[in-house]
Amino acid sequence: MRAALRHLQAEAGVLERLVYKHRNQHRGAAYFQYLLKVRRDEKLLLGANLMEVISAVFPVITCRKPANTILVPNRQGKRKPGANHCQYKRLLGVARLLSQLAEPVMKGAVQISFLLARSFFVELCTAVLALLARVRVLTQQMLLDVVSVYNKVTDLTDKKQSVKISIGKVQACFASTLLLCNP
Repeated sequence: MRAALRHLQAEAGVLERLVYKHRNQHRGAAYFQYLLKVRRDEKLLLGANLMEVISAVFPVITCRKPANTILVPNRQGKRKPGANHCQYKRLLGVARLLSQLAEPVMKGAVQISFLLARSFFVELCTAVLALLARVRVLTQQMLLDVVSVYNKVTDLTDKKQSVKISIGKVQACFASTLLLCNP
């Protein structure tokens, strides 16, 4: 997962440079708007600091730390201002970001392929399609890894969602863990 995150950072740098170079010419086009959405979502993903979350979660998975340590919110000091979120919720947030990143990548790729079919901006279209393909592969692999880590942590912490249904005198209780699906 660390290697995929490093590669995603490199691709985000390339995308940033492409957006910077071509913003004035293409800013009103639909394909460019999707590229801006991909760039925004990548910034959010990289800003979530996935490596910090993973480094906090893996000792729990390997049973070197108790499972309740990732359920407790982080202490924020004066040097690290921000919201207090537990690692468990941050992991879920990263999984949601990764799953939401698939839509703008695919829509942008479709728009770019329309341009390529008309042979407009061939060099730009080729570079952007290669970039979007790489981003899609990296995010889908990271999503698969994050979901499996999340499910392992859920099993270890026994944090279950339960629903109680009562009709008359009959009461039923359903408990299940939250499982994320790969889109």
